[in-house]
Amino acid sequence: MISKTVKVSLCMVVICSLSFVNAQEHRSKKRGNLEEFFKKLDTNADGELSLEEFTSKRQREEIKTEVMNDRFKALDADANGGLSIEEFKSLKELVKTERIEKRFAEMDANGDGNIDLAEYKAFTEDNKTHRKKRKHKRH
Repeated sequence: MISKTVKVSLCMVVICSLSFVNAQEHRSKKRGNLEEFFKKLDTNADGELSLEEFTSKRQREEIKTEVMNDRFKALDADANGGLSIEEFKSLKELVKTERIEKRFAEMDANGDGNIDLAEYKAFTEDNKTHRKKRKHKRH
């Protein structure tokens, strides 16, 4: 039987993760919608993104080619070497899942696959400190 503390902790993790994802979605809305972004990437206007189009127009240069190739393959559901608009739209869900998994791994300090209350508190306190430092740097 799962203890009340673990249940509350898991609920808190889910709420925090959803809040984080919601904030990221809000930020992405400012960048324009996916269809517009897809059209910008589709330089030959054939309605599909080739691997070259997908990797050459990325705005974040720090993303390694290997990661980009893996992501492209994951998105290319029919494995035809190009992304349709439907496949491209699934990028949002893939990125969201990756962010949640990364955040969970950061919170799970002992790596046991569960986040206890102590890990959750430590993570949130650490994030508060980082946010304050970033806020002070901006001003």
